[in-house]
Amino acid sequence: MSLRETLIRNVDDAPLETSSRAPLYDGSRSAGVIGARQGLPGRKIGCGVDIVPPGKRACPYHFHYAQEEVFIVLEGQGTLRVAGEMLPIRSGDVIS
Repeated sequence: MSLRETLIRNVDDAPLETSSRAPLYDGSRSAGVIGARQGLPGRKIGCGVDIVPPGKRACPYHFHYAQEEVFIVLEGQGTLRVAGEMLPIRSGDVIS
């Protein structure tokens, strides 16, 4: 396997799964783009793609014990619900 094949994945190649949980939740999500599941060397890193339609939410309020998340807003604007607050977010924001 070449070094490129070992280290690089393209987000456009990630298959998207659409899910709808009316009335609040809707969108498309990849099973992951970066990490061990995709054969990359990073064992503790996970990265996916979420596409959230206007006025919808990506997922129910939750938290992780053993995983950290980073979000990069590529397009649009929305609201991040965290620690009991609703924070405005927009294109270009990086959230951890």
